[in-house]
Amino acid sequence: MFRKTVIISFAILALLSIRAQADRQEQVIDYLSNITHNLQIQHSGVYNCWLLHFSNKSVLSPMLDNIAQRLNNQDVSLLQSNHRGQHVRIFREPNLVIILWGNQQQTFDNFYTSQWIVNIPPECPTIVLFELDETETDQPRKIGDYFQTRSVLYFALIAINKDAVYCFHYQPLRITSHSGLPTLDQLFFDRLQTMQFKTLVAGYVKDYYTSIYCEKLPGEDIRLFLLFAETQQLTFHLQQLRCNSNESLAQCLSRYNPIHLMLNRFFMAQYDKFAVSGVAMEQFAIATPKGRLLTVWEIMIKPFQHSVWGMILGILVAYQIIHQLKPTLFSNNLLALALFGFDKRQLVLSKSFEKITACALIVLFFQLKCAYEAKLVSYITEAPRVPDAKSVEDLRERNITVHYRNFNITLVHKLDGMVQFYGKNQFEFDGITIVENRAALITEKLFADNMDGYGMQYTLLSENVYDAIPFYVFGAKSLLVRRFHNFQQRVFEAGMQQRWRREYYNCFLWYIIRDRLKYTHHSERTYDGSSIIISYNHLKPLMLFFFVQWTLEVMVFGIELLVGILERSQIGVI
Repeated sequence: MFRKTVIISFAILALLSIRAQADRQEQVIDYLSNITHNLQIQHSGVYNCWLLHFSNKSVLSPMLDNIAQRLNNQDVSLLQSNHRGQHVRIFREPNLVIILWGNQQQTFDNFYTSQWIVNIPPECPTIVLFELDETETDQPRKIGDYFQTRSVLYFALIAINKDAVYCFHYQPLRITSHSGLPTLDQLFFDRLQTMQFKTLVAGYVKDYYTSIYCEKLPGEDIRLFLLFAETQQLTFHLQQLRCNSNESLAQCLSRYNPIHLMLNRFFMAQYDKFAVSGVAMEQFAIATPKGRLLTVWEIMIKPFQHSVWGMILGILVAYQIIHQLKPTLFSNNLLALALFGFDKRQLVLSKSFEKITACALIVLFFQLKCAYEAKLVSYITEAPRVPDAKSVEDLRERNITVHYRNFNITLVHKLDGMVQFYGKNQFEFDGITIVENRAALITEKLFADNMDGYGMQYTLLSENVYDAIPFYVFGAKSLLVRRFHNFQQRVFEAGMQQRWRREYYNCFLWYIIRDRLKYTHHSERTYDGSSIIISYNHLKPLMLFFFVQWTLEVMVFGIELLVGILERSQIGVI
């Protein structure tokens, strides 16, 4: 009788347990339906849900079917898979993931299970339905560690056989237990704000946007990330990476302690969903040295075009031919008369044709002399150079090589056969033609044009080699990606980047002025204005040229005068 009573009691308890478990499953299904509805109304567009069945127990199949039916009734785009299903990259990323967890070790060791979980977006709400084993007190933590190591942080555990819900804080992993069914805010709170270790290592390679200017102003990218860290209540420990030119960024990072994020902007050939665009396009231009200084004799010829010199030479040759063919046509040396005023006879006694020709030559050569001398004076104040290159075609015609360093431009068709790698750590205006972003080249040109010894004078080609949009790259499934994307857009719309660039420009000008004032008190370099005073060295080539010219004219005049005296003496003898 007693044995029969025990059996009946166990049967009643089993029925009650089954009934309680069925009620719990129905309660969980209703709860999932409500959560999905609340998340769906906050989302615009198609709402995608992954329903993953990683349990081998067939008794959970009715529960799985009920969840799928509920979600389909709510117009949710549903993707179902089990522990044998393979994840394919073309699948749409989910807005919600529901997982029916199976046997612990079996699920941990399954390759396909790991692939599905690895591809869950970092901020995607993930609900794990599992059977709580009261004999294993560490079961929720083991599941939590499994998800955290795969960078799934927005997840919660709901027991389908007990009244137990578990949420997890981030870094270090901490568990919060709930009795009953918590609200959506309690289930999926901001994991980033639960971090106890809020110092992240930010690596960077020194370039124009990550350098320190005027000993106090960090580069644009560093300022952007530091301001972002302040808004997120984080601290970035900056670590400069010194990478070799022959190694990739991944190889360079492997030589350092774990780097949580990189501050540099990159230009990617393929799209990366973990990258954030730099909002504004970046222009890449070519800087090439200014044309060389002309020699003294090139300067003497430069004031007139070749056609003008041809006209002058034509006049000289024509006069000499006319004088040889008909010596009596002109009584005076019209060229000497027009240039220097020398005259053998009285012009009033000359013929009308000679007077008209002499007046025309005097006016012509007077105008030419004025223009020529004005040009020479302008060359004294600013030394003339060979014309600068204006386009890529000019560089190609002059057989000039274009150097690159930070990015490969060998695929730019307009530069085919003209490019070469630049092996130095940073670009310098040292006589090579380089391609770099236009902002950096403008800055270098500002210093080179205003600071002695900084570098050669360069000119920037007006045309861009190409335009590209930069990207900031974060670690896979980083919680910072979406936050940084929104933050950067607000910073750009507020005009903060333009304000920073004005500060840099003012800083550069102040640095140049400070440099000049600094050396004013030193003997080796002064800025007292002496460099702009015309000295004898400036005028020496011109003085030599005009001295030779006048000497030749005096000799010619002397010879003509001597010939005239001899002619008169011969006439007197006769």
